[in-house]
Amino acid sequence: MNERSSRSSPLRDDRGSATAETAIVLPVVVAMVLVILIVGAGIGTQISLESAARGAARELARGEDESAAIATAQHIAGDSVQVTISSDGSWVQVQTSRTLRARSGLLAGAQWELSADATARREPHLISPGAP
Repeated sequence: MNERSSRSSPLRDDRGSATAETAIVLPVVVAMVLVILIVGAGIGTQISLESAARGAARELARGEDESAAIATAQHIAGDSVQVTISSDGSWVQVQTSRTLRARSGLLAGAQWELSADATARREPHLISPGAP
């Protein structure tokens, strides 16, 4: 009997199995890479929004006007950041937000609204007597 025929049979032929396995696994790997990239972009945007809110709140707490605080937030997080400022006596609150959009690929058109806020107490010399 032939040595080759005794080791493998036509029913156990595994030629092409690597190609089939790759065809099954490759879309999963690509999807995982896309998810990692999108999550990474979201985390980076969230961090910059938080930094922008803190920076703007710091500016307001030191007595700078709102336009300087907005300019600081835009410098940190980019011109497309939306800044909302509110004040309650001796406290100032800044909220920053931005819409993160997927422009192409499988998730084209998807969007996520990210936001951050920061609160700071005004410097003592800026607070009127009797303010909380």
